[in-house]
Amino acid sequence: PLGMLAGYASKAFMDLEKETIKFKRVYGNMFTSDAETKAAVENVRKIANEYVQFGVSVKDTMSTAADAAAAGFAGADLEKQLRAATKLAVLGQVEQQQALQTTISLQNAFGLTADELAGKINYLNAVENQTVLNIEDLTIAIPKAAPIVKQLGGSVEDLAFFLTAMKEGGVGAAEGANAIKSGLASLINPSKKASDMLAGFGVNIKGIVEADKGNLRQTVIDFARALDTIDPLNRARAIETMFGKFQFARISTLLQNVIKDGSQASTV
Repeated sequence: PLGMLAGYASKAFMDLEKETIKFKRVYGNMFTSDAETKAAVENVRKIANEYVQFGVSVKDTMSTAADAAAAGFAGADLEKQLRAATKLAVLGQVEQQQALQTTISLQNAFGLTADELAGKINYLNAVENQTVLNIEDLTIAIPKAAPIVKQLGGSVEDLAFFLTAMKEGGVGAAEGANAIKSGLASLINPSKKASDMLAGFGVNIKGIVEADKGNLRQTVIDFARALDTIDPLNRARAIETMFGKFQFARISTLLQNVIKDGSQASTV
């Protein structure tokens, strides 16, 4: 048993050393001194030791730190990024690398600072605790849909709102993210055929989009309410014409739940 324990310890040390070397190679730039790199390694190890109690190995945290360093993070920003990604991984029970990709996507898409990122992680955790949407869903959807949502004036909260509306209707995260991307594009720039059809039912889609410019959540809600004034058959025809057959079911679910009283989307 002692020999086996020594073997395991030796392997764990070698694995950690391998990740440490990887971190040193990608940390900083050509002007970063050896002393600064060594200090960064020690800070990463301190953070890693904090999360060992949650089942996260020091090796995995060092590996995640290397990925963050390779993405251009250093110093205090790297430490904040690492803490946010590891916390997200623990809360959502997802891989650290996947969580890191999500936190980087959040920052890049929504222009968040490292300090703001921590607050968004807390928000996403609250969403997971109170709705059917979980953090794994968010880690899948955010890299796909966040840039489009931000470009149209939306926020992290708006994206979580849309995803929850779809998830409670049985639409998965990956499908929901793709539907959000294509659906929002059709909403802000509808075809002439769709605009004319909606106008025939008394819905001025371009007027709604212009009136709510910069408030993406309100645009979707107002459009959903306008559609709700149409009889069910023509409402379905209008949605199919505007968003296409492929996204018909998913967008119908979204539009139904964003205005439904007592829905989980309203909790978000």
